[in-house]
Amino acid sequence: MVRRSAKALLALMFLSAAGCSAINDYCLKTETGLRNSILAQKAWGEWSWCYDDLDRPWDFAQGFKAGYRDILGGGSGCQPTLPPRDYWKPSFETPAGRQRIEAWFDGFSHGALAAQQDGMSGMGELPISPTARHNLMSARSTVNPDCFDTQKPSPSPNGALLPAPDRGPGAGMVDTPDNVEIPTIPDFPSKPTNTVNARDYDGN
Repeated sequence: MVRRSAKALLALMFLSAAGCSAINDYCLKTETGLRNSILAQKAWGEWSWCYDDLDRPWDFAQGFKAGYRDILGGGSGCQPTLPPRDYWKPSFETPAGRQRIEAWFDGFSHGALAAQQDGMSGMGELPISPTARHNLMSARSTVNPDCFDTQKPSPSPNGALLPAPDRGPGAGMVDTPDNVEIPTIPDFPSKPTNTVNARDYDGN
C-alpha cells in the first residue's frame, strides 16, 4: 500500500512539473506578445505622420505593426507569403480588396524597416557570453593556407629571407668544394670459402 502511494505521488509530481513548465512557457509567450504589441502600437504613433496621404491607411497601419512585431520577435522582416487570415474572406476577392491586401504588405515592409531603424533588431534573441561568442567566431574563421606553405621563404634572425628549400631532383645532397678530397672506402677481400678436400676412399 505504501509503495503504491509512493508511486502515485511521484507520478503526480512529474505531471505537476510538466504542467508548470507548460504554463510557464505560455505565460512567457503571452507576456512577450503583449510587450511587442505595445511597442508596435507606440511605434506607429511615432511614425504615422509620414503616411498621411495613404489610400488604405487602416490596412497599412495593421501591416506596419505586424512588420514591427516581426522584428521584435526575432524575424528577418521579410514579407510573409500570405496575408493574415482576415484577408482570406470572399469580400477581399475584389479590386478594392486586392488594394487593401497590397497596402497591408506595403505597411509590413515599412514597419520592419522602422523597427530596424529604432534599434529593435535582436530583441527576441537571447545573448550569449563573450567567451562563447569568441569561440564561435574562432570556429567559423578560415585557416590561412600561407601558414602551411613550405615553399615560402622564411625570415632569418637578421630579418633577411632565407632561400626556399630545393624540392627538385637531388635535393638533400651536400655540395662539396673541388679542392676537398673525399676518402674512398677500401675494398675488403671477399670472404674465403671453407672447402674440405675429400680423401679418396681406399677401402680401409
